[in-house]
Amino acid sequence: MKNATVSSLKVDVITYSGDNSIIAYCPSLELVGCGYTENEALESLNIVLEEYIRYTTELGTLIEDLKEHGWKIKNGGKLTPPKMLESLQKNKDFDEIVNNCDFKKQNISFAIPV
Repeated sequence: MKNATVSSLKVDVITYSGDNSIIAYCPSLELVGCGYTENEALESLNIVLEEYIRYTTELGTLIEDLKEHGWKIKNGGKLTPPKMLESLQKNKDFDEIVNNCDFKKQNISFAIPV
């Protein structure tokens, strides 16, 4: 990945209380981080996200995996995550979170090699 061009993307993240912890969930990638505080949960999610990008990039499956999660590739190769409503319709666990938990929605940025 030395000399790779890097693109910055934003994704929606939902944080909510779980059993004795805070959960940070990224529905557009179905990735989860957790911690005792929201900050710890977001830091955990960032680590998981970095590992996901590293692993799928090394395997050469990143774009294929993103497409499987509903991501679109627009003109010029711009990646766009699925809308929250699309994720809600496809993912029963996410629907359960939104309908049964107090949650906070926010955006986080991350970089991917393109």
